[in-house]
Amino acid sequence: MLISPMAIADVYQQRPAIRIGVLSFDDINKDIYRWQPTIDYLNQRFPQYQFTLVIGDIKSIDQLVSSETIDFAITNGVKFLMYQNQHEAVRMLNLKPLHADPQFAIGSTVIARSDIPDIANWNEIRDKNIIATTPQAFGGFQIIKREWLKSGIDPVRDFPYLRFVGLPQESLLSQLANREADIAILPTCVLEQAIKSGHFSPEQFKVLDIYPQTTLPCQSSTPLYPYWTLSRMKHVHEQLASEIAQALLSIKSDDAPAVQGNYQGWTVPINDSSIIGLMTDLGLAGNNDHLNVLWQKYRGWLFIALGYGLLLIGYHLRVSYLVRTRTKQLQQMMELNQESAEWIRKQQEQFYSAQRILLSGEMAAGMAHELNQPLMAINNYVVGCRMRLQQQPLDIAALDKALESAINQTNNAKEVIRHMRHFIKKHPEQQQNIVLNNVIANALALFTNDLKRDGITVIGPSQASVTVFADEILIQQVLVNLIRNALDAIKQCVPPVAKPQIIFDMQITESDVILKIADNGIGMTGEQLGKLFVPFVTSKDNGLGLGMTICKRIIEAHHGRIWAQSQPAGSGIFISLPLAEGAQHDNQ
Repeated sequence: MLISPMAIADVYQQRPAIRIGVLSFDDINKDIYRWQPTIDYLNQRFPQYQFTLVIGDIKSIDQLVSSETIDFAITNGVKFLMYQNQHEAVRMLNLKPLHADPQFAIGSTVIARSDIPDIANWNEIRDKNIIATTPQAFGGFQIIKREWLKSGIDPVRDFPYLRFVGLPQESLLSQLANREADIAILPTCVLEQAIKSGHFSPEQFKVLDIYPQTTLPCQSSTPLYPYWTLSRMKHVHEQLASEIAQALLSIKSDDAPAVQGNYQGWTVPINDSSIIGLMTDLGLAGNNDHLNVLWQKYRGWLFIALGYGLLLIGYHLRVSYLVRTRTKQLQQMMELNQESAEWIRKQQEQFYSAQRILLSGEMAAGMAHELNQPLMAINNYVVGCRMRLQQQPLDIAALDKALESAINQTNNAKEVIRHMRHFIKKHPEQQQNIVLNNVIANALALFTNDLKRDGITVIGPSQASVTVFADEILIQQVLVNLIRNALDAIKQCVPPVAKPQIIFDMQITESDVILKIADNGIGMTGEQLGKLFVPFVTSKDNGLGLGMTICKRIIEAHHGRIWAQSQPAGSGIFISLPLAEGAQHDNQ
């Protein structure tokens, strides 16, 4: 440890003494030459104080900090954190190096003699003679030790020829040059400075496992860490520390203290999380103390954060309660809506069913006539059979033929009744893949007698089979309505149409089928076209005006459309329905 001569010269002046300790890892005279201009600068800026430079190694500075002999300390990041943990030191500034970012300025360089072979990994230097200054040297040993530990290497255990030879740092390069050692561990830039001073030549050494970096004009074997730190001890008044910090921040790179001190200037404290990580990985003492200091420093904020967290928890609980309450209400509303929707669906089914029954009533006369024909035929066949039974000898073949004919007529009557029951029966809506051609045929079957009686020709669609996704009964109900309307339109023609006909035509698009039902009846006026789907508007004497409204609802429920167009002779109704999935290609 050394106190500068300037301090001795002013010892008799009655000015408060302020001691600034500087941690030294090199020749003390070099450090005095480097730092004394900075001390002189402070004495000029603050003549009311006497600033004194104190140079010392790790042990000396530790003792001075512990005894509160020094007021400020310029050290590496590890020593500052230790002083902060153990003695409540406070960081003030960081030193700015000449050619680097202060965040990335210190690392370890593993230097070998030039005749040592290059290595692929650190395990290859186990048998080498390795030297370092001290185990406490930040750049000289601790940084590379962290990298070795990450690689699974414990240098104390795995490098049997590792030695700590003390200071000065350039003496390690001399031992390499004299072949007294194979590898030396030094802080970054020590090798380049020694070569620049002319003490050694570049051909004598090489750096092992160079770490890629662009912030420092020196070779390093490790990642880089923050530069040196100026800290104040806990007994120093904050006002004095603030004034000194402002004075140091005003130093420019071309000022004498910076030029002789080999630095650019000073900067506000930088992030030291990488150094904290290094200390954690190395298991250095003081982690618990560090946590205690952090607790003392930030406990007020922690309590505020805790209170804020409790408020957030309370708010969250209240919001959760409101959400659960609202969710329950929404669920009840959804259940009520579902019940309402189900009630509406059932009413709609009953409405559609009632309309089919009304339609069946309108078709009752035709159905009676259609049933009368097979019943009369059956009656004739039965009377004929009785007459043949009275003849001798019995003609068994003729009896069998007559009975077979009666059975056929019975089947015809059953088919008429089956079509009618299938049409008017009440059923839940059920959409599925159906062949539209078959639905058209079933609808026309209900009008067989009317079509024959009035001599109406039906022209079916040319497509063989078109599949849609729909409810068969509801689509048939729509077709029955439209066929009924077409028959009425043909009957209203005066004079009667010479060749009455109903035409079914289908056009297939990429995703839909358009079914056209056209007749050559009386047609519709523009006013009738405009009110075609308006409820309770009808041109029939005994109609309710609901048929086309029901047709529109049914088609739109199937995601389709229905519209009408007037023609030169008669009218046409168009229905668009989506094709069944997977059936588009087949239909086309």
